[in-house]
Amino acid sequence: MPKKFIKFTAACVLTAIVLYAGGLQPQAATAVSNPTTVYEPVQQQAQRWVEELAVQPSFAAWKKSTIVVSPIGPGTHSWLVLVMQNKNTVGYLVVNAVETGGYQLGEYGTNSQPLFDESTLTRAIKQLELLKPANQIERLYVHPLLAAWRITTAEETYYADAASGESLPANKEDWMNAASTKLDKAVPLLSTQKAALLKQVSLPSFNPFDKLPWLTNKPLTLSSSSYSSLFAKINNKEQLRYTAELFDGQMLYVWSVVGYNKWDNEQIYVALEAGEDESDRRYIPLQLLIELGHFYR
Repeated sequence: MPKKFIKFTAACVLTAIVLYAGGLQPQAATAVSNPTTVYEPVQQQAQRWVEELAVQPSFAAWKKSTIVVSPIGPGTHSWLVLVMQNKNTVGYLVVNAVETGGYQLGEYGTNSQPLFDESTLTRAIKQLELLKPANQIERLYVHPLLAAWRITTAEETYYADAASGESLPANKEDWMNAASTKLDKAVPLLSTQKAALLKQVSLPSFNPFDKLPWLTNKPLTLSSSSYSSLFAKINNKEQLRYTAELFDGQMLYVWSVVGYNKWDNEQIYVALEAGEDESDRRYIPLQLLIELGHFYR
């Protein structure tokens, strides 16, 4: 049996979340581009969310920040919003257009190097030790837990994790199978123009591999309509882990659970982290996490 890969990313965000009827569905990859067009309605909505988050201690670096908005790729309906402070990236958001009008908040984080950062791409190409330059480089983003660079050469196609740049155990067929897997339920996202953050819980960083409960314990019993036990444990400052398997179990993502944000309209984004220095926290919709993986005590 092929060796299982273990990946732990907290990052973060690019290429094609498209929402249908309020749900999160996969979209095809798009070629890398660096557009300069300013999208004023997107920028205005993103600014509202940035200002709402900036009053929280965990997002203090976002105060008096500026934002840079760019579409994730040609023909998509999502935008990457970089939160900048003195020309340094201090966070990001992914904003998705809604078919019926308006925008939704796909995910956000406090990363200084969000998904698809150019330095990550450089690291990925270096690790692949390519003998010739790549013919094509694409950003693939199916959902927050399935994001990668696709690097195509004359002989081979490689996939590299969008957060770490490390090679993924996937070929074209593996990726297409993972990307075409339908979610059982639509994932609700924050969409109101003047959304209010009702509660924020932030826990200290810890090493997710200090313990390996996914090997010895059963996961917490949760559903999309019943997850009070999860938040009772987070509120009690218990150390929880989140895991998700991809590519038929050949890759295992492991994150520390380090808090959550609860917005009005009951939208909840859980804070996940790979490191231990609070520099790469990524806030992902709870119901997507329940759909794709497990929480462990």
